[in-house]
Amino acid sequence: MNVRRACIVLVGLCALVSSVAYPETVWVLEVRDEIGRGMVSYLRAGVSGADEAGAAAVVFDFLTPGGRLDAASAARDVIMASPIPTIAYVNGEALSAGALLALACEKIYFAPGGVMGAATPVYPGVQGIEQAPEKVVSAVRALFRSTAEARGRKPEVAEAMVDPAKTVEGLIDRGELLTLTSGEAAQWGYSDGEADRLEKLLELAGLGGATVERYTVRWTDRALEFLTSPWMAGLLIMVGMLGLVTELVTPGLGVPGILGAASLGLFLWAHFFVGIAGWDSLLFFLAGVVAIMLELLVFTGSDFGLSGVVGLVLIGLGFYQAMVGPLTRPEEAMWAVGAVGIALVLSLVGTVLLITRLPKSRLRFGGIVLSGKITGRAYDIEPQAQVGQMWIGKAGVAMTDLRPVGVALIDKHRVDVVCEEGYLPKGTNIVVVRDEGYRKVVRRSDAAERAMEVAG
Repeated sequence: MNVRRACIVLVGLCALVSSVAYPETVWVLEVRDEIGRGMVSYLRAGVSGADEAGAAAVVFDFLTPGGRLDAASAARDVIMASPIPTIAYVNGEALSAGALLALACEKIYFAPGGVMGAATPVYPGVQGIEQAPEKVVSAVRALFRSTAEARGRKPEVAEAMVDPAKTVEGLIDRGELLTLTSGEAAQWGYSDGEADRLEKLLELAGLGGATVERYTVRWTDRALEFLTSPWMAGLLIMVGMLGLVTELVTPGLGVPGILGAASLGLFLWAHFFVGIAGWDSLLFFLAGVVAIMLELLVFTGSDFGLSGVVGLVLIGLGFYQAMVGPLTRPEEAMWAVGAVGIALVLSLVGTVLLITRLPKSRLRFGGIVLSGKITGRAYDIEPQAQVGQMWIGKAGVAMTDLRPVGVALIDKHRVDVVCEEGYLPKGTNIVVVRDEGYRKVVRRSDAAERAMEVAG
């Protein structure tokens, strides 16, 4: 019996020492100023870090006038999915988008004088601040209602924060927008207590004596805010598209391809990480890339341009989907449309400019661009002078449009050719004016014959 009692006492002492040596930890994440897309990254990393550290809870310290609704919606999902308890501390104000994040927490505590609400969506318009269309108000109202229901709070109170047409008897009349004070929040089940400092809050939440770990905003969060801004996103799209187009019409892997891939990679990573882009935007983008590759590698020699057009449209839709969500502000949606449109137009212009220079410098063979002269002697078996005389003067007919690359029937052979004029329609009579091995440059036959007569 003595041994058994000794073991029980020893276990109790170990538990006591363990609790003293390793007190509970609470992580504090500050939601300050305007809520942007970088805030989503910050909250996701903070919640994940707190979970990995075995924190007892995460406290979100609010002092914000609101911010972007699309970012707030993504941040709300982060809080709702937290594997550890979440506590909101309305340490001043949690307005608009901030109110949604506070609602997403399991418990809410107010500092004296704290307020929460005023969440009707508004946009800067021509005549100043304007209320969003009813479609957007309805979507935000439903988001607030579902969040309140998920946390066991009265949903009609949450709706009244968004829609001034909502009436809550005994709290607010029609035509007024609800902003809860600390007392009103406690009366209507939207507050678990009032605390003038963080230590008091932890005591009320049953976490007295816990170690506080403050998680600060990282440089990556600021970088994501910068990369997802409309003008920067547009610039990344333009650089990415131009770089990849340049790489596709020139041989080898060079700086344009690396720069283009890096730009598009940054764009997609930033928008996926903050939760704005979804799998639908990635699928649109990949389908567009596949369509363009089919145009370049398969349909080039058969006069088929539809695949390339469809590919550009799909890529544009992918970019737009990645930049715009259901709660994105209208002016930012217009920015996205403009950025995507300009990027695609510049890509097309760049493609045309590059291809029109191909007769003098490059040859696209079966959809793959080859240099006019390849390092080494893969085809330099005969003296260059003899190679240059093999096809010169032979006549034929264009089997496809030459733009300037295409296919011609010459001496009963299908041959990949480059048109010197830049463009010749299908069915044009042509003649070979230069033969450089794999590179055969053609010209309209009547023009070529007149040129030869003059030369003769």
